[in-house]
Amino acid sequence: MGERFYCSLTPFSDEELSQALQPYPHAFQDGNCGLFPTREVTVIGAPGREGKTRATFSLAVAYVLGIKVAGLSPQPDRSVLIYSAEDDRRQYAALAVAHRSRLGKADAAAVRDRIIVPDLMQPGMEVFAKLVTLVDRQPIPSTAVEGVIAGLQTRMDDPNPPGLIIFETASTLSQAGEDNVALSVLVEALRKVARALDVAVVIVHHTSQQAAANLSELAISTSDIRGATSLVFNSRQACLLVNLGSEEDPHPDSDARTVLRRMAAPGKSERVTVLVPLDSSKGMDPAPVFFTWHHTECGPALSVTPVPAQIAGARWRKLRQMVLAARADSRKTAKDEVTTGKVTQVVGLVARLEKGGRQPTVRAVSTEAGRGANWAAPYLALAVDAGDLRCVEEQVPRTRGMTTVYRSVDPSAGDA
Repeated sequence: MGERFYCSLTPFSDEELSQALQPYPHAFQDGNCGLFPTREVTVIGAPGREGKTRATFSLAVAYVLGIKVAGLSPQPDRSVLIYSAEDDRRQYAALAVAHRSRLGKADAAAVRDRIIVPDLMQPGMEVFAKLVTLVDRQPIPSTAVEGVIAGLQTRMDDPNPPGLIIFETASTLSQAGEDNVALSVLVEALRKVARALDVAVVIVHHTSQQAAANLSELAISTSDIRGATSLVFNSRQACLLVNLGSEEDPHPDSDARTVLRRMAAPGKSERVTVLVPLDSSKGMDPAPVFFTWHHTECGPALSVTPVPAQIAGARWRKLRQMVLAARADSRKTAKDEVTTGKVTQVVGLVARLEKGGRQPTVRAVSTEAGRGANWAAPYLALAVDAGDLRCVEEQVPRTRGMTTVYRSVDPSAGDA
């Protein structure tokens, strides 16, 4: 054993150094930027019932049809395997029908022929339902791992061999729970599949309930993915899927998700979802991927959505800064509009008091508005600055000395 290790102690070869100059391969790629590194595991986290299956199926459609995703090109002439212990084959068939209804004949045929979903719920396939099992209370890879590798190796010489495998979901593919040891074994099993077949592997998992509290600010991170840290730390890319709402079922206007939806899909009323790459170790983080939901007779179908030029290519940290800045500008505009309205209001109240023969002091204007004694002061000052009112010193009954009174610039101003 020691001799075997000794024999491995060799310098880098010229071939290895030359290969190291090439960008690490990904399922979707543009130079050093990529989504889903090959021979590695990527984790996608999302809350339950937020469209994880539909979004990953949409990515599978883009992969087999050669559709760019956030500027990244898919590997050509490959197929996708979706390995699900959560949803049955019939549900995926419905997704395929929904997508095919929006495609031409040739593309519809490619979706049918090159997105493969084994039926793990068919009698005799029970052994494949779990990739991690328990033996003497210890998690170990199940026999399904070697079975998957052996079965797929016979397909690697096909005209369109598998290039991407999507596993759903981490919690249903393991008997061992979600502690560090169990998730480490799961990731190692998935990595074994990825490296034996030279494919990209994606594992889908849920986010924690606590993570939902930060979504209105889009304050998301890899720690939002449920379970122990080993799932994220042992993978080579981590992404989160976020529902940005729709015009029919929107988040509040002040919610950062609404701001991002309107930036990414201006003028569109449909629901929008975004896949946010947060952590990549095999290349540069790609820009977020946006999906638009389309209604079909067979249910929703998601399509990858190009974004406006001003945010195209922006990676997540930069894009979130742009969202928060846009929201701050929107809030300032709204505040300015409210202030302008109140300035207009006090100008009208001054005219009303003058018409009634009363002196428009701060207290008098505030009282006329039904507010506290000093409410009108800042708006009267703004009106004077704008030239809509003039400020004079007058003797006011029952007060000592001179008091500031506000007078209309246009004495003929009407009632408020």
